[in-house]
Amino acid sequence: MRWFSQWPEHQARVVRWVLLTGWCLLILSLLIPALTLPTSLAPGCEPNALECLMHRQPGNRLFWGVIVPAGLLILVVGSHEFWRRICPLAFVSQTSRALGIQRKVMNKKGRFEPIKVKPDSWLARHHVQLQWSLLIAGLCLRLLVVNSSPIGLASLLIFTLLAAAFVGWLYAGKAWCQYICPMGPVQTILTGQRSALGGAAHIGSTSKITQSMCRSIADSGKEQSACVACQASCIDIDSERHYWKSLRGKRGLTWAWYSYPGLVLMFFELMMAVEAHMAPQDSELTYLRQGHWAFDATLPARAWDPLRGWLPFPRVVVIPLLLVLTGWASVAVFQGIERILLRQYEKLGLPSAADLAVSRTRLLATFLSVNIFFWFVDPSQGAFGPHGAQWIRSLVLVFSAIVLFRSWARDQSTYRRESTTDSLRRQLKQLPGLDAALDGRRLQDLSAQEVFTLAKALPVAVRGRAREIYQGVIRDLIRNGSLDRAKALVELEELRQSLQLSEEDHHATIRVLAADEPTLLQLDERTLQLQQLREEAFAEIVEDFLEISGLQTLDVDSLPVQLQPRLERLKLDSGLEDVEAERVLRRFHSSGDLAQLRIQTRLQQFKQERAYLLALQEQASDQVLLHPLALAMEQRLNEIAQALPPDVLEKEYQQIPEQSASLDEALETLWMDPDPDTAGWVLMVERLIRPGVVASRLQSGRPGLGTSMFLESQLKGQPHRDHDEFPHLANSSLFRDLLPSGLLWVAEHGWLKSWSAGDAVNQKNLILVVLRGGATETTEGGQLLHHDAGSVIGAMDVISGEPSMGLLQASPDGLGVFVFPAHAFDELLQRSSHFTHGLLRQLAKRLKRSGATPI
Repeated sequence: MRWFSQWPEHQARVVRWVLLTGWCLLILSLLIPALTLPTSLAPGCEPNALECLMHRQPGNRLFWGVIVPAGLLILVVGSHEFWRRICPLAFVSQTSRALGIQRKVMNKKGRFEPIKVKPDSWLARHHVQLQWSLLIAGLCLRLLVVNSSPIGLASLLIFTLLAAAFVGWLYAGKAWCQYICPMGPVQTILTGQRSALGGAAHIGSTSKITQSMCRSIADSGKEQSACVACQASCIDIDSERHYWKSLRGKRGLTWAWYSYPGLVLMFFELMMAVEAHMAPQDSELTYLRQGHWAFDATLPARAWDPLRGWLPFPRVVVIPLLLVLTGWASVAVFQGIERILLRQYEKLGLPSAADLAVSRTRLLATFLSVNIFFWFVDPSQGAFGPHGAQWIRSLVLVFSAIVLFRSWARDQSTYRRESTTDSLRRQLKQLPGLDAALDGRRLQDLSAQEVFTLAKALPVAVRGRAREIYQGVIRDLIRNGSLDRAKALVELEELRQSLQLSEEDHHATIRVLAADEPTLLQLDERTLQLQQLREEAFAEIVEDFLEISGLQTLDVDSLPVQLQPRLERLKLDSGLEDVEAERVLRRFHSSGDLAQLRIQTRLQQFKQERAYLLALQEQASDQVLLHPLALAMEQRLNEIAQALPPDVLEKEYQQIPEQSASLDEALETLWMDPDPDTAGWVLMVERLIRPGVVASRLQSGRPGLGTSMFLESQLKGQPHRDHDEFPHLANSSLFRDLLPSGLLWVAEHGWLKSWSAGDAVNQKNLILVVLRGGATETTEGGQLLHHDAGSVIGAMDVISGEPSMGLLQASPDGLGVFVFPAHAFDELLQRSSHFTHGLLRQLAKRLKRSGATPI
């Protein structure tokens, strides 16, 4: 259901003003009786003191008994999207922005912009602990002071309004809601993956404004995003992504989530323990549900009295202590449940068992806390008759059970698969001739499994566009924050299998994206989110600019003189860097201009990386470990060449390279290659030939890029167990066409073996790469063949499937070899196109030479 997110903003504004006005009137209703009524009850009221107070001081009962429970009821049976769009405190926090008086600092372009909470600041790292501490302090304050005190409640409400306004002045965006408001974590807990009637932001959305995302109304009357990316993985943009992103690593959230049921239960137990004016006919539940606690006028004065004689300590000490201890006990209980679930899921062999155990334990905590709260509370305060409260409790139970059931079977891979499917649908829509494959059905009606099956069964005519589709999906997922760039290789494995793509295709796609949109892979999630929001806002402004100017496309060079200053002003106001603004403007160029710009960008990269390749090839003659890196650079060059028109490429190859490059620049480029094994090989080589740069490498890292066991070992300075064999493998005629990842795979599947002088060597179903010493082979025809270091023995036997009948004997110096089995050789042919092509070249050369030595 997307009604709440699509609810018109101008109507939401009216509701916010009504609620804020009601908030102010409530404060007045609390202050006026407090100022005019005597401290003692009027004569004649003593016999019915509670009745008098209930009629003359309803403010406390209205706020604590109706307004607060109603807000939680909206979250439970409605949607967080609705509440977060109408919350009066969130509205007040945006006052400074609306008035243009928000605190600002000058950016590097000389423009003033609002200050945001920095991701590495104390507040960003500890805001959940701060908010939860404020919540517990607020519960204590209510129990001790403001529960039945009109002046105390009025003071609290005024203070929260001022605090929200001040935080809104201090920081941009919804800083109050995200970092300070005590109810912020409560909303996260009650929302979970998605509210009962909340819409899913990651699938089927046609708007860039999702859920309760900040928005404004343009002069044209059209709604536009007002998000400033004050928090990455924001609950207002995509609640389920926020849920999975904060499953681990969010300081204090686990404690808050698991302690919430215990805090709710102990709070109401304490409410019943501190009452003073319970009517004889009232039970404890009636006292709570009908709000009679709001009229306990003596409660604030008794903060230093013992609590029902339980403990000989004042309530001001006992109440906070009991709340915190109960919170810890609740955490211990749910951590025990989490451990039980984890053991069960590990026995079942479920993938991501740890994450699944955490998620389901949190869902249970939410379910219990919601139903405990409404067991003690009646938001109607008896207005619906004696059974009204029971109907509300039943409604809460049903809706919370539905949410629990719906969320129980979901895990992070389900969310990721749905996001990938939604993006895949958008890419498939662009393919010609797809309607015939759908057999009359609509693409948006297909399930996730059907979409993946469709991708696997693409018509032959469009099969060649599989990598293009894959590239579009990755671009979409990174832009909307649904894909962890460092784990993209693993997370998109199912999609690659459906599109019949390999890991090499994945790395090639990342390289193309790095060339076309460098910021997409270089920026962190929050910065990327902010940039995307700014670019989309600027694109909407440019679209309006073209419509007003009567232009179909945008050609800056031929733009009328009177319009050029206005366009420059729009670029300046966008807050985008010049490169980013130009990228947005290119969307409005003619298709021919866009294609030409893309060609020029890739041609420049081709020239640059061609120079890097020459630098690596020159050095590889002296340092054989550079040869696999030269092959990796050659692969990058070939991928760029495939994206260039043949005539442009032919012209470029005919020219002498204009650019020159150093080995340092070439290695720097390969260090940031998407293939982590290539990066690890760079680090290994640099430890040998350039140890001085290793420290800077380790400090800079590879943000947003994947890792591997080999790269991790090199980062830790651990030598690979096959390190001494790498030069021989890289220089052997059989394996010299392998990239670093291929050589590592070969080393992993082979082993070392030695023979003493004169020993007979068994080579059946084996390929031997001579590392030291040598061997003499006597063929069936009596011919003697000598194999020295670097030679490859038995490759032709494995290829032909006909084992040699000759005899192989270790030389007088002995024989040390790297052994590679035949079954691994067959697998290598399947997994490495570079190895297959290199082998075919060697066989072709062999056929041209009569009587050549077997390879």
